[in-house]
Amino acid sequence: MKLFVASLLAATAAATLSQVPFQDTPEVEGFQTYHSQYSEHHSIRIKQQQSDTLCDARSKQYTGWLDVGQKHIFFWYFESQDKPAEDPLLLWLTGGPGGSGMLGMLGELGPCMINEFGNGTVYNEYGWSKSANIIFVDQPAGVGFSYVEEGIPLTSTSFSAAEDMHHFLQLFTSDVFPDLYERDFHITGESYAGHYVPTLGAEIVSKNLMYPKRPKVNLKSTFTGNAFVSPKDTTFGYWETLCTTNPGVESPVFNQTRCDIMATNLPRCMELSSVCYNHPDPAICIAAEEVCEDGVIMYYDGESGEGGRNRFDITHECETRDDLCYPEIQRIQEYLNLPSVWEALSVPKAVGNYSVLSYDIAWAFALTGDGMLSTQPQVLYLLDHGIDVLFYQGNLDLACNTAGNLQWASTMPWKGQPAFVAQPKRTWKNGDDKVGWFKEVKTKTASGRETTFAFATVDGAGHMVPLDKPKEALALVDRWLNKRSYA
Repeated sequence: MKLFVASLLAATAAATLSQVPFQDTPEVEGFQTYHSQYSEHHSIRIKQQQSDTLCDARSKQYTGWLDVGQKHIFFWYFESQDKPAEDPLLLWLTGGPGGSGMLGMLGELGPCMINEFGNGTVYNEYGWSKSANIIFVDQPAGVGFSYVEEGIPLTSTSFSAAEDMHHFLQLFTSDVFPDLYERDFHITGESYAGHYVPTLGAEIVSKNLMYPKRPKVNLKSTFTGNAFVSPKDTTFGYWETLCTTNPGVESPVFNQTRCDIMATNLPRCMELSSVCYNHPDPAICIAAEEVCEDGVIMYYDGESGEGGRNRFDITHECETRDDLCYPEIQRIQEYLNLPSVWEALSVPKAVGNYSVLSYDIAWAFALTGDGMLSTQPQVLYLLDHGIDVLFYQGNLDLACNTAGNLQWASTMPWKGQPAFVAQPKRTWKNGDDKVGWFKEVKTKTASGRETTFAFATVDGAGHMVPLDKPKEALALVDRWLNKRSYA
């Protein structure tokens, strides 16, 4: 989920601590613990789930926590159902900020899905672990089953969250599962992961270059669904999404009167947003957000919620009492709070209770302004360093809409920009069935490595493509991981 909160992007990330091979310790309370020899503050405790009672994964599964000082980050790892010794490794990051990774696992693309009663799971025939090893994480610490000890400040920027995830991946692939060390690695996610994913990718690439003798993370690509990359462009996309039939609707959502009001207000919103991007002063950015909220966003979002509009799918009403709108989300929360689940996972009492969304984390990010600026520079950094990048879109989403994401993708100043802008939208299919349209550009970096930037859409899907169109989502990911064009 993506939250629209007042914010201002923080300064550059602090340098991370390094790591070398780890020393494991005897099993404690069912967990095996692995310590960093470079930092006494970093370790992983992990155990294998011996049955499929919690999740019918049809492959080995492991749960545990990354311990970073007094922060503790929960993960759930599934080996591939096909060739775990050969298939790539994926990391899934749910958005928010403050959304639990278990939303993606049990509500969209994990090997199992929450059942209709919220008291168990069912096998997901379109789960992404069909042909990939995949990690779901509750991050930053304070989200879901992750927790911080009393008196410890919450993580409040995508940069600091990326540092923790980089440490986790180093430990995880270097010692806990050393067979994954040279495996192709891909970061994926959704919504506010449009901030998380590029920032983590840039963190990995930069640290691989800065510390060539330390454990590397073998990043090959990133792919993000309905990504929140540029708030300015997301707001710009509101008009096209609500005032045209371009999302794939029979008639525009808004009438001409509302569309005229939004069109009148957009230039001022864009002007102030540009000033915020160029001069990230809190007063400027808050003023920009207020103008955009009042003049554009709230014409729809102000009517969202119980029985009202659904900003994650403009063709559906909101089905829940909150503004998350999907009953599956509440069922996931109920299931993960069952005593039997806590016992199987060995959840510490410090967690208190499991929640699908941490409003404390959302507020912490709002106070630093993490969500007010674009992560387009991080995307550009990845492309310049030979990392393939895909953004995929459910066309019925308003919160992180196709029009807005295509806008920033078309204005990104990089070598492939002229070709990307000039290239027409082409249809992509799954078998004989049309799925959506795509653009795909290949360029070469200064070192001669070929890099792919792709943008693909899925018709009839909203914010959560794997939930709305699971078969098509799996086909999209399969093509990407196997480097097959969408043509």
